[in-house]
Amino acid sequence: MWYFAAASADLKHGKTIAKQMLGEPVLIGRDSSGKVFAMRDICPHQAVPLSDGHFDGKEISCCFHGWRFDTSGTCTAIPSLVDDQKFPLCKIKTKSYLCREVRGTVWVYFGDKTDDLPEVPEAPGLGEQMYEQCTVTLMLPIHIDYAALALIDPAHVPYIHKSWWWRSAKNLKPKKKHYVPDGTGWTMVKHQPSAHSIAFKLLGKYIETEISFRLPGCRREYLEFNGRTALSGISTLTPIDDTHTELNHTTYWTFPGTGFITPIVRYFVTEFLGQDRDVAERQEICLKHKPKLIPTIKDAGTPGVWYLVCKKEWSDAHREERAFANPIPDSILRWRS
Repeated sequence: MWYFAAASADLKHGKTIAKQMLGEPVLIGRDSSGKVFAMRDICPHQAVPLSDGHFDGKEISCCFHGWRFDTSGTCTAIPSLVDDQKFPLCKIKTKSYLCREVRGTVWVYFGDKTDDLPEVPEAPGLGEQMYEQCTVTLMLPIHIDYAALALIDPAHVPYIHKSWWWRSAKNLKPKKKHYVPDGTGWTMVKHQPSAHSIAFKLLGKYIETEISFRLPGCRREYLEFNGRTALSGISTLTPIDDTHTELNHTTYWTFPGTGFITPIVRYFVTEFLGQDRDVAERQEICLKHKPKLIPTIKDAGTPGVWYLVCKKEWSDAHREERAFANPIPDSILRWRS
């Protein structure tokens, strides 16, 4: 599947970023022509990180012996060879990954199937509209499954996200939402959001929102004001290893020329997601003891069940070499939040 790797703005021409994804060291870069690429960040000669070498915009030179590799991971030169020492350099490779850039975000594909690829996730509702954007990145000290369950859990919001500009656990209200199967997950059908914040209380009758989830861990939402998308966002989960998950949230707003409010947007998103990180740190303390957990109860926990069912179906479909059959039923869910 496709996993979020970096914000486009953080990947300049002729530059690279080294990071760990799904337990693998990955080097993500942008060549001098602007094309993004990704490869395993290990020199196949003597296992030195290629990211410690020099990238000239076309080739990466290993810091240990100067071996050079192009952006597909193929060796192009071994400086220690003398003129009459011929060697099939093209047989020396470090693994490369498919890499795509969509709406100012860079994604890396992990998988052995490169035909009939799943679509790269993107923020919904934007169409051809112009927009500004910013990405906030946080590290969660938990397995991606726990992070995903929190991402789609509606019951925790009034308890964890307590801010003067948001909502309070003292004011729980019954909710009733319509869900439909969609893509590799589901969509909460477009509706008027609850009047839980200052902005929604003032403008609620003019606003509609649609929320969706896609494997492997992408929560997407857009908000329409008077029938035009005003705000869109995508929260993505990228597993670093079995106990750490990177959370990235990219916010888009469709008011060109308002890039100056980026620090304000970044503050509120960081404040909001920081509350999720704080509770994840508390979870991590207890998860070390491998407790037996109580299954999710009734409708508020149903999206968590759906997430696990979708994961199983994706795995089964891959193993059986067949198309993914979305297992999510058309449903009405009710809870208090």
